[in-house]
Amino acid sequence: MFNFELGLVFLIVLTLIIIAIFYAFVFLDFINPSALQVQLLGVHMILFGVIVLLAFEGSSGYGFTFGLIGLITGIFGSFREPKESKN
Repeated sequence: MFNFELGLVFLIVLTLIIIAIFYAFVFLDFINPSALQVQLLGVHMILFGVIVLLAFEGSSGYGFTFGLIGLITGIFGSFREPKESKN
């Protein structure tokens, strides 16, 4: 059968890759999300961590990892300064 722990590890790795691509695009100015959008991404990651924590028995480390990723993303969004428009 399918090993849920291996699936959760793949899910964390995929999430880390997606978050790394997001940060790379933000720092290279390919995208310019507002502070609220980045904070909402962090909140969604925290909620996803809570769902993983509650859905899978013995997955407290995985849920904590998702929550920590979301917390760091939300804090990053809190300190983001909006770019000035050039009008």
